[in-house]
Amino acid sequence: MNPEQINREEEMRGSVCAAALLIAVATTVPACAGEIYVIENGQGKKAVAVKKEAAALAAVPAMPDGKPNQGFNYAKLYELPGANTHVMRGHVDAKGSIAVHEGPLPYILYVIGGSGKLSLNDTGGAQIGEITYKPDDVIVFQPNTPHGWTNGDSAFEFLGVELPAPQK
Repeated sequence: MNPEQINREEEMRGSVCAAALLIAVATTVPACAGEIYVIENGQGKKAVAVKKEAAALAAVPAMPDGKPNQGFNYAKLYELPGANTHVMRGHVDAKGSIAVHEGPLPYILYVIGGSGKLSLNDTGGAQIGEITYKPDDVIVFQPNTPHGWTNGDSAFEFLGVELPAPQK
């Protein structure tokens, strides 16, 4: 190889290493919430955008019943006043997990990134089924449906909306 080819190869190797480092950092550091804007009626019924403070993701080392999670970070980004509706954001590290749990309210989850297995469980916690989740999937949880998560090789990022209890 001539010196010019060696320099180009070294530059290429350096670029590949830099890209790999950026990807590694991006997949291991929990994502931060972006901006939150609430569009409201202002004076004269003109729409106005009100910027709200976003909550930082916080580690959730265990579920309320003590079952351990691995690499799970979660935050309530916004609560719709008077509607008992919450916008949530979550991150699970590559190879991380969320213990089997259930929520008392309906929950809609949008998978932003990552893939893995969502276990479907009976009331005793035994697995009775599973689905593979991937980016752009939407998963709707009815109240009190036990489930758990086992993440794949990349970070699992999701947005969730917790809805009010169904009216009887």
